[in-house]
Amino acid sequence: MSRSLRNIFVSLALSLAGVAWAAGFGVPGGDTLSLWVMDNGLGSRRAVSRIVKKFQRETKIPVNIRFLNWGEAFAEISTVLGGSEGAASDGATGPDVLQLGSTWVPYFASSGNLAPLDPYLEQVGATRFFKESFKAARVAHDTLVYSFPWFVDVRALYANEKLWKELSLQKEEVDSYPEFLGVLRAFAKKDSTVAPFALPGKGDWTGPQHMAPFIWSFGGDFLVKDSAGYRSGLLDSATLAGLAYYIRIFGDRGLSPHGLDENSVQNTERFIRGGQLVLYGTSEIIRQMEIESEDGGLKDAPITEAGVVIVEPLEGDKGIVSFVGGSHLVMPKLHKASAERLLCYLLRADNMDAYTRQVGFLPADESIVNIWDKDARYSKIIETMKNGKSFPNIPEWVAIEGILIEFSNALGDVLRDASSLSAVEDQVVELFWNTHQKINQSLGYTETLSKSSAVSHIKELLLAPVEEVVPQSMAVPAEEQGGSILVFVLVVAIAAVAAVGGMVLSMLIRKR
Repeated sequence: MSRSLRNIFVSLALSLAGVAWAAGFGVPGGDTLSLWVMDNGLGSRRAVSRIVKKFQRETKIPVNIRFLNWGEAFAEISTVLGGSEGAASDGATGPDVLQLGSTWVPYFASSGNLAPLDPYLEQVGATRFFKESFKAARVAHDTLVYSFPWFVDVRALYANEKLWKELSLQKEEVDSYPEFLGVLRAFAKKDSTVAPFALPGKGDWTGPQHMAPFIWSFGGDFLVKDSAGYRSGLLDSATLAGLAYYIRIFGDRGLSPHGLDENSVQNTERFIRGGQLVLYGTSEIIRQMEIESEDGGLKDAPITEAGVVIVEPLEGDKGIVSFVGGSHLVMPKLHKASAERLLCYLLRADNMDAYTRQVGFLPADESIVNIWDKDARYSKIIETMKNGKSFPNIPEWVAIEGILIEFSNALGDVLRDASSLSAVEDQVVELFWNTHQKINQSLGYTETLSKSSAVSHIKELLLAPVEEVVPQSMAVPAEEQGGSILVFVLVVAIAAVAAVGGMVLSMLIRKR
């Protein structure tokens, strides 16, 4: 409660500061800039407020900041930008500079709601941005630039360092999906009090991000482009091969005992409490471990005491491909003339570094990332980032991502009370087929695959057994196995001799 009040006071203070600047320096009140950004976690409000305060001091331009909730932001932004009309419904209250999720940029740009930023390429220094992040700055097949990357959301595997070290694993023992499953399986048998892993399956919004590395590392994709345009790749052989590993973890109560009942936030909370071995999450957790508990941080949390280690990226048939997302800064089509100064100021290398260090997400600037790379806590995440891939930069992706989120949660509903995957395989196959059709309908693509052939294809690849390789260091030693067998054989032999001896003794007694 106190933190919420503090955030309100910060916003009010900045608003009053803007009025003060206008009065003190003769800037008309109508020239006050409006900056809309998301609440990007602990410290994000304070960090952006500090940068804006510096901007006001240096430029004498007042700025009002509005912090948005991620869950409500898309609908609110759509309303204020005027949908497909490309004009803000209220120019006086709309943002002049705005943060958008990277996948939202093509959607709003294609609707004519964003100002092209090509005139500022040189001033911003666009060549410094991480290439995969900058891809979302353009709409596919459009040469214009509509946004600049601000920070990068890199997903990686984080392990409880204390528990992980106790396993004494070598790097080469857990660098592929079969080996990862083997480690989780062996750990589940070793420790029943700690969940090995979790893939969220109830009321969650990160399903596509969790599926992505499984799919991409096996050569598949959510969408495929052919001569007729984009189509669903959900039922392609490579996609199903990757999802076969995903669904084995997703629906296995041994490997992911709580995933089907929880969302990704709850998974993270379990990991923080020390109740989960491995978490698939974002880099902000490292920064949160440095923040005091009274400020909402994790400095006194069990995971901070145990420590966090980054698990090596997992390799599939087609190599290592990790998910990379993030946020961009844009200027709506209707913006005040001085908005460009605020945009460029926020993107300045020193300000970007200050902001990202506070929130824990990686900066989109490669030169700054190279400095972060010297920090052992981030070096493996940066390695993951270099093998990263982002979602398609097409306007339709916003709707398709919604379909995939619905698909992930529906899959959780099917598997939650099932005794096994085979017990509900018909429902799973039907769900895959229906989702595939929804994606194609959203893309306006004419389906060419028959349902009967699709069903057999899904069963053959998705439901096929997957390999689990238990690392040698976690396997039961051969001498122990041999010893156990030897003891068993000796017991059986002694029992047999005793039985025969008993029979002989019985016969002798009868003869007497």
